Amino acid sequence: MNKIMRRFLVIVTVTSLITLVGCSSGGVDKSYFQLTSDVNKQPSNTLKTANRFIWIESVNVASFLNKPGIVLQTENIKYVTATQNLWASSLSQQLSGRLEQDLTVFLPNYLISSKSITTPTLTVKLFIDGFHGSYTGDAVIKGRWVVIDSHNNIWAKSFEHYIPLTNNGYDALVKALSKGWQDEELDFANLIKH
Repeated sequence: MNKIMRRFLVIVTVTSLITLVGCSSGGVDKSYFQLTSDVNKQPSNTLKTANRFIWIESVNVASFLNKPGIVLQTENIKYVTATQNLWASSLSQQLSGRLEQDLTVFLPNYLISSKSITTPTLTVKLFIDGFHGSYTGDAVIKGRWVVIDSHNNIWAKSFEHYIPLTNNGYDALVKALSKGWQDEELDFANLIKH
């Protein structure tokens, strides 16, 4: 792609994000968004047994993301929080819920809970440093996992994802964030399996 075309795409993307931010502060009704998951959760009529327990101890979200509004990065150094396009529940609650539900499917031999039920095989702490839209036309997800095993061994894994938006708007942004988050959960589950 030549330089003129790239500049044109950047201008269109920035204009779209500015429009999104402008719409978020107008007199329109508020919209509420929930992260989605494509993980196929089959209800079971049998009692699940597992001898391994993963405790999701905490999901810590960076303070600039810890707001009701969805965050957009409008420039390299500038972030704006929407006032009309809001999370349906706090971002940390949504991520914790997604983790509990999706890891239960990805790791069927483990009991997964955000409540301390028994002595955990693994304790998980999640730190989210980025979960927002960007002027580049991407959804951005950044953070790190910290896992402590039953012998107090600690390991950490950083992650950083840029998911291109397929359309303009908050719907497309939340769908991209949901997809990127599900991919990260699957990567994490695969590490636990090995």
